[in-house]
Amino acid sequence: MKKTNPFLIVFIGISCLINAQNGYEPIHSPSGSDYIIKGELELKITNAIDFKNESKNKEEGTYTIKSPVFLAFNLNDLKFFKAQPKEFVRYVENQYEASSGWFVAGSLMDIGSGYGNGNDWMWVDEHVKWWDNGKLTEIKAHGEMNSEIKIAFSIPDYPEKHKTGLGQLEFRIAIKISGTDTQRNVTVEYDSRKQQESGTVLMDEASLKELEKADPSAVAGIKEGLKLMQESAGSHPSGLFVKVGCGIFYGADLVNAEMANNLVAADAFNKEKLAFEGQFEQKYFKDLPRINAMNLVNFLLKPAGNYETPIVGSFSSNSDNGSERVTYNGILRLFGNQIKKYE
Repeated sequence: MKKTNPFLIVFIGISCLINAQNGYEPIHSPSGSDYIIKGELELKITNAIDFKNESKNKEEGTYTIKSPVFLAFNLNDLKFFKAQPKEFVRYVENQYEASSGWFVAGSLMDIGSGYGNGNDWMWVDEHVKWWDNGKLTEIKAHGEMNSEIKIAFSIPDYPEKHKTGLGQLEFRIAIKISGTDTQRNVTVEYDSRKQQESGTVLMDEASLKELEKADPSAVAGIKEGLKLMQESAGSHPSGLFVKVGCGIFYGADLVNAEMANNLVAADAFNKEKLAFEGQFEQKYFKDLPRINAMNLVNFLLKPAGNYETPIVGSFSSNSDNGSERVTYNGILRLFGNQIKKYE
């Protein structure tokens, strides 16, 4: 039997160690490392926007949703991130971009509606109010619609935070949910606009509740009668109007802040201006939901069982440009047995 040279073994071992430390592919490796994992988001959201304009336009909404979600990630990027976190400076901060109205692309992972198959239904129960020129429209409805959810995962102030240890890192969770015309099984319980347009004032929910206390058996029949009246008047179409994000006044608020600090005229790449914008953005969105970053990264590297984390947080702004308030309370789940390569 031919003997193995011990120096060759040592050389091979050293070579493997060097490759393990330095042999990672660049960020965004070929699509062979791109994966999608299916999950589920249960979330209750409240939002309120006051545009503070002459038309007195305002919006208020309470939404409860349950939706399939699809998280996309690059397996090589996650391995690289865990081994060489310094290489991801200026890549995972993912600040809000006023021109696009959303958090800029580029991160370790994201959730988007484009990863599904187009038949993924999101269940919604909502109560929405808005005022246009002082005129109130109020809608209460529930049903299903195509899932239109985007979630961005970022790590603000990453250049400093990664030095304290990966275990301390947190993803900031930014959520955007928009409506779609594709709906099914929708029930409109109350629509003040439809009633006003039809000229028929139907019994409101408060009156129904009072009646239910007096005669519970009569309420079911009355609700069915109101439903038939709406349908016969052509006022009972599908009507879910989900549109929830945050940061609608961010651009104007940032400009005002830069004016107050004599930075408006500074070059876009001015270091002082860039630092100010980064700090402003982090403070502006400081209360958005946060989750432990490495718990999620480690699960995606070796999916086993299910991953579950609370999504709890808020957003608020208030200036002469307008005010906005959003609260989030829910759970994100990912299913370890429903992962596949993304083609």
